[in-house]
Amino acid sequence: MFEKKINFIAVDEGMLDVWPHPQPAGRFIPEEYKNLERHTKNNLHSPTVKTCMPFLDSMTAGYIIPFDQDYLVDPVENDFSVTPSNREQNDFGFHNQTQLPKEWHKTAGENAGKFINKWLIKTPPGYSCLFIPPMNRLEERWKIIEGMVDTDTYCNTINFPFILKKWDKQFLIKKGEPMIQVIPFKRESWEMWSGFYFEKLHRKTLNLLSSEWRDRYKKMFWNKKSFK
Repeated sequence: MFEKKINFIAVDEGMLDVWPHPQPAGRFIPEEYKNLERHTKNNLHSPTVKTCMPFLDSMTAGYIIPFDQDYLVDPVENDFSVTPSNREQNDFGFHNQTQLPKEWHKTAGENAGKFINKWLIKTPPGYSCLFIPPMNRLEERWKIIEGMVDTDTYCNTINFPFILKKWDKQFLIKKGEPMIQVIPFKRESWEMWSGFYFEKLHRKTLNLLSSEWRDRYKKMFWNKKSFK
C-alpha cells in the first residue's frame, strides 16, 4: 500500500492527450545502460556499472518530466535561440547572465535558458521535491541548474534554468526526451558528528563482502525502492 502520493497536474486540460505525462524514472532507463554487459569481456574481475545497484538506484529514483514538444536550439555567437514546434505557445524563457555568478559567464554565454514546465506538482504535507538533471546520463548539450521546492505549500509551475553546453551547431530536443528528474523527500532536521570510534557494523560489512564474489551489495545490503 502506498501512503505517499505525488500529483502532477497539467496546466492545460486540453493538452492532456498531447503532452507526454510524467512517469516513474525507471521507465526512462537509457539504451546505453540496457545494452551494457555486466562484465567486460565476461571477466568477473572487471564488472561494469550494470552490476552497481547505487548507479541504478539513482537513475531510477523519483519521476521524470519529459519534454512536451520538439525544440530547435540555435547557438549564435555568444547567445542562442530556441524555437518550439508549437510557436503559438510561450514555451521558453531566458535569464540574463547578470543573474548568474560571474564565474559562470564564460560557460553560460550571454543568457541562461529556462525550460518551461507544464505540470503543477503537489506533495503531501511535510514533503518537498528535489529537481535535478536525470542522473547517470551523459548530457553534452545543456546543464540544468538544480533546485529544491516545498511542493506541499507552493502550488505553481516550477521552471528549470539551464546553461547551454553545445555551442558548435544547432540541435533538436525531441518531444518525450527526459527533461528533469523529480525526487520527493520528507523534510527532516539533521545533526552531524565527525570523529573516530570503532563501529562494529563496519567490521561485519567487510566480513560479509569478503564472503561472496558477485552481487554482494544487492544480496546483503540493498533495499528495494518503489516509485509508482
